[in-house]
Amino acid sequence: MEYKLQFNDDATSDEIQQAQAAGTKLLYLFKPLFKKYAALITTGKINFEDKEIKRFVSSFIGDCDLKLALKRQHATSKYCHPINQKFAFVTETYGKCDPNDIMSDLQMLFLVLVKRYKQMGKNFCAYLYNSYGYEVSRHIKKYTKNPVNIPYRNVEYEDFMQTYSERAMEDCFEDKIYENSQGIPDSTWMSGESCSDLFRSLSKEERKLIIKYYMEDYNDRQIAEEFSMHINTVNQKRRKAVNKLASILGVDPKSIQRSRNSGKKALFTQ
Repeated sequence: MEYKLQFNDDATSDEIQQAQAAGTKLLYLFKPLFKKYAALITTGKINFEDKEIKRFVSSFIGDCDLKLALKRQHATSKYCHPINQKFAFVTETYGKCDPNDIMSDLQMLFLVLVKRYKQMGKNFCAYLYNSYGYEVSRHIKKYTKNPVNIPYRNVEYEDFMQTYSERAMEDCFEDKIYENSQGIPDSTWMSGESCSDLFRSLSKEERKLIIKYYMEDYNDRQIAEEFSMHINTVNQKRRKAVNKLASILGVDPKSIQRSRNSGKKALFTQ
């Protein structure tokens, strides 16, 4: 409840500081929870004795028999293997993100629930037990829905991918999403093949953020929705990319600005 003080319209500076301290303490206290989910997402090793984890894994499985197996107290080896195979999709997609980004997402989702919590019969831990896994699974599903985020190496997950090569599909999605109205930058610029040394110093992800923000007039929230990232993560990565460019150019990062348009909608109204 101390953490929520900062969201009051009449919050004082002391209350805001108190709220920030409470947020730091909460993140520390629930660090084992974040580590548990991060380990599952990155390794795919399911603890079939943990009810919370089984409920979380179940949200990614459509097979009714496998869902029922996860509800049982003990899952037999007959079901454990196919469950692991199904959940491997999460590990091979979202689980391949930078571990720091995954941990940051898990913490941000936690703080969203803290902000949303109301004292209405359930204590906070009971509320968290019932809602955190759902919040994390919803975030991952949003991430995996975006074709840009999926390295199509395994045709098992998408039947229609069988007739296309990995490179062809990558080019297809890149061209659709990253070419602006003038036809640039194209996929070769995004991959670093045709860009200058200045922009080659950025990662592919950083080049995507730069294009969306400076050429397509997306704001951070719209970029977050597009790439299924948290808005704070977008902001941090974009600023990091700008700082890189400013350092190479020997200029003040604040001098690299854009005119504040209305975001994505500006493209259709100009």
